[in-house]
Amino acid sequence: MIITPPAQITNYIWLNGELIDSNQANLHLLTHSLHYSGGVFEGERAYNGKVFKLKEHVQRLLYSASVMQLRISYSFEEIIKAHEIFIQANQISDAYVRPFIFRGCESLNMTNNALTVNLMIAATHSVARHSAPEFNLHISRWRKPSTDAFPAQVKSSGHYNMIIVAQSEAKLEGFDDALMLDSSGLIAECTTANIFFAKDGKLYTPVADVFLNGITRQTVMEIARELDIKTFEQRLTLSDINSFDECFITGTAAEIKRVDSITFEDKKISFKDKKITESLIDKYSKLVRS
Repeated sequence: MIITPPAQITNYIWLNGELIDSNQANLHLLTHSLHYSGGVFEGERAYNGKVFKLKEHVQRLLYSASVMQLRISYSFEEIIKAHEIFIQANQISDAYVRPFIFRGCESLNMTNNALTVNLMIAATHSVARHSAPEFNLHISRWRKPSTDAFPAQVKSSGHYNMIIVAQSEAKLEGFDDALMLDSSGLIAECTTANIFFAKDGKLYTPVADVFLNGITRQTVMEIARELDIKTFEQRLTLSDINSFDECFITGTAAEIKRVDSITFEDKKISFKDKKITESLIDKYSKLVRS
């Protein structure tokens, strides 16, 4: 069986210090992280040949690896350098970059000291996406786990199992994504993006305690301060949605995307305004390419 890589994938993948032809970069079917998850990764965006906020991404990658007890042999500086080598070898301009730390195939035991820990860097070239005329959410039946069930600030592949199911269910029902609640029924985030609301010239976003405090989320809050837009991090309920004029999501892949509506309990709440959202999109687009 030949596994065909995505059409937009770069020519080379960086794996444990070597550049390997993408068509030859295969893993054994008994790879531990394939069976038990447990790998950690980052989603990064390169603009004009440079990864935006690369240092922050690598810091989070190493933090995630530490929490998941993935004892990687590469230092912060070596991973930064690996990115530079990888980008230069592939002549990357704009791309979605994926560093991934995972356990090897030496054993299928849940834990085994013989398991190697590997580092891979891959990427797909960014292609022009035609935005849908609207972006609509519904409320997922799946909840974010509490902080004593899973470390919220760790970007682990295991955390994405139910996220994938939630997003798939949303699309099967005709929505673009799902808005997820926490175990107390408070608004958390979308499946792979943080969420913001706006009214009266101010931003409101959930407290990032049971979900990942995204790097794009943090960047948007920095931009808001520069634009003199006050941002409030607070507990938000579904009943609060009615009071907002704007809504948007943030993420490395999504960047900043306007939300047109959220549907729950057979009610569709629409967001007509977009002034703040568009000002943030404009500033963000200039920042990532500066």
